Amino acid sequence: MEEILILGHKNPDTDSVVSAYAYRRLKSQIDPQRIYRAGRCGNLNKQTRFIFERFQAPAPEFVKDVFAKVKDIMTPQPEALQAQSPLYRVFQNLEDRKLKSTPILNEQGELLGLIGMDELTHFYLTGSTAQMPEYRIRPENFTEVLDGYMLQQGPQNELTARVVVGAMSLERFQHNLEQQKAENLVLVVGHRENLIRHAMREGVPVILLTGVASGEEVDINFSDYPGWVFISSHDSAETMRRVLLSVPSHFVMDPAPPRLTPEQYVEEAKETLLNHSSRGLPVVTPEGKLTGFLSRSDLLKVQGQKLILMDHNEMVQAVDGAETAEIIEIIDHHRLGTLATKNPIRFYAKPVGATCTLVYQQYKIHGIEPEPLTANLLLSGILTDTVILKSPTTTKEDIEAVEELAALTGIDYQAWGIEIFSSTDSLKSRSAQDIIQTDFKAFSEKGFKFGIGQVEVVTLDELPDKEAEIYSELGRAQTEKGLDWTMLLVTDILKEDSLLLCTPFAAAEKALQYKAIGSQKFFLPKVLSRKKQLLPEISRVVEEIERPSAP
Repeated sequence: MEEILILGHKNPDTDSVVSAYAYRRLKSQIDPQRIYRAGRCGNLNKQTRFIFERFQAPAPEFVKDVFAKVKDIMTPQPEALQAQSPLYRVFQNLEDRKLKSTPILNEQGELLGLIGMDELTHFYLTGSTAQMPEYRIRPENFTEVLDGYMLQQGPQNELTARVVVGAMSLERFQHNLEQQKAENLVLVVGHRENLIRHAMREGVPVILLTGVASGEEVDINFSDYPGWVFISSHDSAETMRRVLLSVPSHFVMDPAPPRLTPEQYVEEAKETLLNHSSRGLPVVTPEGKLTGFLSRSDLLKVQGQKLILMDHNEMVQAVDGAETAEIIEIIDHHRLGTLATKNPIRFYAKPVGATCTLVYQQYKIHGIEPEPLTANLLLSGILTDTVILKSPTTTKEDIEAVEELAALTGIDYQAWGIEIFSSTDSLKSRSAQDIIQTDFKAFSEKGFKFGIGQVEVVTLDELPDKEAEIYSELGRAQTEKGLDWTMLLVTDILKEDSLLLCTPFAAAEKALQYKAIGSQKFFLPKVLSRKKQLLPEISRVVEEIERPSAP
C-alpha cells in the first residue's frame, strides 16, 4: 500500500505536532486504501510532551529526513545460500531467478560473502589455466549435483584436493601418485578395478565410480576402504564437470564485498554500487544479518516520499529532504511562502489562530466526530497557538472550535490552558539554547535571512538573570544558521506583553517601531503573536534597509 507521511515544521510546537497526529487519524478513516504516518521533525518541547503524557497518547515518531534510503528500494529478504551450498545452486539462482549475485550466509543468517558472475568466471578460468588446480571439495554435495548415490562416507567433510580422471594405464597412474600426495586427490574413474584398488591402498580420500547404470550392482569391495565412495551414473567426463559444480560456495565467494545498510541514503549507496564490479550488493543490519539486496536496476525504483505538510508551507521550515519528496497536500494558517510543487495539490489554508482549528474543521467537513483522545489533543493545540484565545490571531472559528471541543471532552478550557502554559519550566531552569530553539523559525526576505524564536512565560521576572546567556546563544545560533539577524520574543501570556531580544543589527534596530529599553532589547506591548504581529513588522524593516555586506 502507498504510504504518506504527515509532518509539521522543524522545531515543532504543540500545534504542529498535534495537527499531524489528528490529521493522520482522520485520513486513515476517510482513505483506508493508503497508509498514513504522522511524524515530527524535531524534539518535543516540554509543553507538547506534557500534553501527550497527560492524555496517555503516543507522540508522532521523529523523522530526521525524507531522503530516499536503501530500505525503500531494496529487494527484501533476498534468495541466499549457505556457505556449503554447491556452485550448482549458485548457477540455478543466477539463471532461474535472474539474479546478478547471490549472498552467502552462515548458519546464523550472517553474511559471509557474495558470489556473482565475476567470481564464477575467475574461479573457472583460473582453474583451467593452472597445470593441476586445487579445489575445495565437499563430498556431501555430490548428491545434489550428480545422478547416483553415496555408497559410503569418509571422515572429512571438506578437503582441498586435485581432481584426477583415471583414464590411463596402471603404471602411469602409479607414477602420478608417486609425484603427488594421494591424500590430496579425488579420483574420478570408470570400472578400472586395478586403479581403484591402488588408490584405496595409497589412501586417496574420495573415489567417484562412473558409468554405473541405475540398479546396476557394484562388484568392487570397498569394505576395507575408509574414504568416500560415490556411484555416478554419468560417464567420467560429465562426472568430472559436475564435481566442479559441487565445490562449496564459500570457496569461490568474495568474502569482503561492500555492505550497505537499510538506513543508508540511496545516493551514497548508488556511488558505492556503481564503483563496484558487482551489479548488486548485500544490505545488512548492524548485527551483520542479511536483510536485503540492492541491484543497479533497483536504483530505477527511487520515488520521492509523499508528504502532507502541516502548519507551514515554506521549504526552509520543512523536513530535510523535502525538495526530493512529492508534496501532495498542505494544511496551514500562515502566510504563503516560496514552496513550489510538481503537481496540483490540495491546499487548505485560512487565517485562523491554529492549524488544529483547520484539522477540526476537516473532521466536520467529512461528518466525523473526533474520538475523545483526538478531541482533547486538538483542543490543547488550539489553546497553545492562540494563547488561550488571547492572541490577536484568534478568530471566531478558533473560538467555535474550542467551545465545541470543550463540550465534547468536558474540559474547562480556561483552566486547562493555564495548566498547559504553567507546565513549562521557569526560564532559570532552562538552558538558553532550549529557550531559543524550542520554537524557532527561520525566514528569508529581500535577500535577508533572519530567525525568530518565541517562548511563552507566566512572568517576565526571571528574564534579567538569563539575558546574558540568551544574547550569547542568539549570536551562536546566528553564526550556525548563517543568519543576518536573530531574535527571541519572550511573551508574558498573563499580562499579554512581550520583550524582544536580538543580535546587533543597528540599521534594523533603528527602523523598528518598538520602544528600546536596553541594548538590543525592545518592549512590545500587547504583542503575543510572532506570525501576525511581529513578523509583519520585521518584514517592513528589512524592506526599508540595505542588504548587509558579506563579512
